[in-house]
Amino acid sequence: MHVLGKILLGLTLILAGVATWATANTLKVRNEWMKSVATKREAYEKTIPDVGKTENELFATRSEYDLLMQMWAPMIGANVAIVPNGNDGIVLNGIGPATGIRTGQIIHVFGASQQGGSSYVGPFKVNIVEAGRSAAVAAWPLRQSETASWNRTFLFGNQCRVYGSVPANAPENLLRYSQVLLGKDELLAAKSDLRDARAKEVEVANEHLNYRDIELHGDPSLAGDRGLLPDHMIDGQVKAIEVLDERRNLTELEVDEIRHKLKQMHDEVQALRDRNRQLVASLPNNDGAAESSDAAVGE
Repeated sequence: MHVLGKILLGLTLILAGVATWATANTLKVRNEWMKSVATKREAYEKTIPDVGKTENELFATRSEYDLLMQMWAPMIGANVAIVPNGNDGIVLNGIGPATGIRTGQIIHVFGASQQGGSSYVGPFKVNIVEAGRSAAVAAWPLRQSETASWNRTFLFGNQCRVYGSVPANAPENLLRYSQVLLGKDELLAAKSDLRDARAKEVEVANEHLNYRDIELHGDPSLAGDRGLLPDHMIDGQVKAIEVLDERRNLTELEVDEIRHKLKQMHDEVQALRDRNRQLVASLPNNDGAAESSDAAVGE
């Protein structure tokens, strides 16, 4: 065979081997791709009901939001600068007759919160309307804690919002919460009164305890009045009782000593009488002398 033919034959065999290897790899890649497509298709088909459910929830949420927004009156002002005015009032800068606000109107104020959202401050009754500014007072009974922190109720920048009305259930909830807070305030006031009464009782009891302590143990501050006041008022009843006990003990010792002396004297008298009888008995003609001698010694 010619050399060129051998070369062509070798190239043909090499190309055949490469083609076989490429075909096998292509089939392997194709199988893996088909398997991946089948797996992803199965996973996608499982998500189809969830997508429909999520779409329905989104539609219901949008409908609820639209219905809720229809219950609100148009916003009177956004990003309004509001500053406190006294204990129950506010000043609304930038809101005046041009915005449609009027005297006697009830407006609802929302203040920006530190967390970035907003919080409902409460209803206010407009009492002053001027060009470029208005004033209003709180339309609900303020609590002491609210007036104490009035300067911090709203206010984090010029981000307050003012509405002409809110959904009907909002004032009802506010009234209900106000009643709950009022009940809590009454309970707190009652407990405060009870605490004050207890504190007064403790104070009186401490005064009595101090008086009894002075009565029992004395008052050193009265030492300069010794001689003018009884000793027990200066030294206390405990020491006074101790002194009386000592005096009683001394008196008992004296009484015992006197009794001992009386006993000795009685014994001496008895001995003297016995001796006298003996002497009388030794005398002649002593019939009447014995009786007279007994009478002479006190019998």
